[in-house]
Amino acid sequence: MTHSSLLQQVSALQRTQEKMTLLSGENFNVFRILGLEANEVRMHSAFLGELLNPAGSHGLRDAFLKLFVEAIGFTSFPTATARVVVEYDIGRVTADYSQGGRIDIYLESAGQYLFIENKIYAHDQQNQLERYRAHRKDARLLYLTLEGAEPTNWGAGKLLPEQYQRLSYRTDIVAWLDTCRQVAVAYPLVRETIVQYQHLIHYLTGKAPNDFIRMEMQQLVQQSEENFVSAHALKQAFEESQAIFVRELIHQFEEKWYARFSENVSPFPDYAIYFRLHNNSYGFRAVRDGKDVLATEEALRPLAVLIQNKVPKLKRDRNHYWLAWKWMSNRYFNNIPPAELYQAVKNEEARLHLFEDRLREGQGYFDQVKELMREVAQANKTV
Repeated sequence: MTHSSLLQQVSALQRTQEKMTLLSGENFNVFRILGLEANEVRMHSAFLGELLNPAGSHGLRDAFLKLFVEAIGFTSFPTATARVVVEYDIGRVTADYSQGGRIDIYLESAGQYLFIENKIYAHDQQNQLERYRAHRKDARLLYLTLEGAEPTNWGAGKLLPEQYQRLSYRTDIVAWLDTCRQVAVAYPLVRETIVQYQHLIHYLTGKAPNDFIRMEMQQLVQQSEENFVSAHALKQAFEESQAIFVRELIHQFEEKWYARFSENVSPFPDYAIYFRLHNNSYGFRAVRDGKDVLATEEALRPLAVLIQNKVPKLKRDRNHYWLAWKWMSNRYFNNIPPAELYQAVKNEEARLHLFEDRLREGQGYFDQVKELMREVAQANKTV
């Protein structure tokens, strides 16, 4: 079978999947509608933490937590008395990044500890797994990502792979949610909410939610050596094409971003402050004499504190490069579904809509900080 024939058969299966999705109502997903799909804290950590909490509003006590500790091989953990905290504060991060931070999902029971570092699109923070281990050396430490990725050396610090356990949303969380859904069969609202969350994970990981269609595709690939080799070649071609499309979109988006946010908002004549992009985040950087400067400079420190107090969704940069910054809430271009990516590249209207969602998100923070800087400038004039 030629590459073209294989593509035609896969496309036919994909169209069948789309029809089944439409008929089942899977596209109606409350989490996506509310724009929470990529929000690690307000969506994913909060939802998983609530399911794991024996005192959670689901009303099934420790049933879900029991299934979870069984799935990860930590059956000695006492589930009935467990305390669960999302975004658990273990103190300020020290200057050498050896202690402190926030644990995404913190579980404690009868002197045993389970810490979950939850990653959707955010990058690792310096030594974060090592810092969590320093807080409780005997804690079971889980590193949860969409695909079960390894933490970077930057994030793991001195920890060895055997000192933490990797989990994936694609496989581990979906399988656990399947068992949760079965346990919640007599609780229809809980069960259907779990199903909605599973569909969200399928969307984020690009996984077909229908087992029949997925198995059909697998059988098609395994049908012959030619199909198997063709599938590999097509996978390589897709990944290369995806990278080209993403680079093209990022280049065009950066042009739009800096055309809209080119204004210097600094209240001080010796500095310029610009609203910049950095991968899938954005924030405010200070410049003096044409060079970036740290936010720890004496004149800039009060500005950084002011921004973080008045616009709390903007974060403090522990490396002090940024006055304030934030991960982009909308998914960045290397993480959008293939159909959406293709349309954005080939269709100007779709591309501009995609850009405008992200520009509008940035506009709100830019306007707030610009107004703050104007107030500082006015206050300086009256002194």
